[in-house]
Amino acid sequence: MLSAESRLVRIFFGISDNYLDSHPKTSHNTHPPVHPYGGHSNTQHTQGHAGDIQMNTRSLIAFGAGALAVSSLAVLIASGPDHEPKNPVTQDEVDQMMEMSPEEMMASMAAMATPGEEHEELMKTCGQWTAKSSFIMDPAAPPMESTGSMNIESVMGGRFVKCDFEMDFMGQPFNGLSYAGYDKYHNQYVSIWMDTMSTKITYLEGNHDEDGNLVMKGISSTPMGDNPMKIVTTHHDDDHFTDHFYDKMPDGTWFQSGTIKYTRK
Repeated sequence: MLSAESRLVRIFFGISDNYLDSHPKTSHNTHPPVHPYGGHSNTQHTQGHAGDIQMNTRSLIAFGAGALAVSSLAVLIASGPDHEPKNPVTQDEVDQMMEMSPEEMMASMAAMATPGEEHEELMKTCGQWTAKSSFIMDPAAPPMESTGSMNIESVMGGRFVKCDFEMDFMGQPFNGLSYAGYDKYHNQYVSIWMDTMSTKITYLEGNHDEDGNLVMKGISSTPMGDNPMKIVTTHHDDDHFTDHFYDKMPDGTWFQSGTIKYTRK
């Protein structure tokens, strides 16, 4: 269930002239007025109530022109590869947004942009870590073990963490890069992962289970095709945590393919 602030922000980015065209107190001019951020606006309104709507709308669109550009990556991560909206905006919510002042809208957006308790927990993982991995490459053979390191640092004012990972894997250097955070719009953790063994970006999203483990699910890609996967993270204490990797089998069960154990340096 989305919070009121979350839905209002989403409404803001969905506003368009199609809504304004549906109101009788608007009129169009072939000479568009200058847009507050430069360029032009395609709609001109009459005075009175419609004029107030125009002022609010122009201010919101002006702010959105810049905010939308920097939020593109966040939208990409939150919506996943298909980029489909999880909870489309309704007409009633658009009507509600049109009654808000620019100050009220800015306050709602600021609330959604402010890091919360979940972000504070993520920040506790910042630092240098040693990594010991164990993965099953062949069920008939012993697990393949490797050692490596990971550096986690805070980025974007404490809204996300950046994870730089490196190790030797199967006799080759392996590097991975991840960004993770907590999405207040959809009340879930989100992450993207990329590494030197693939040209794909993997999207993960999830939440804590009843045991307090963080369960992140996504789609892994192999030479055989795509397959659901999940990573279950268990925090033992502030200096130790373990990632458990699972692949979904054709019969619907989960097979644990490996683990990475982290110890703070």
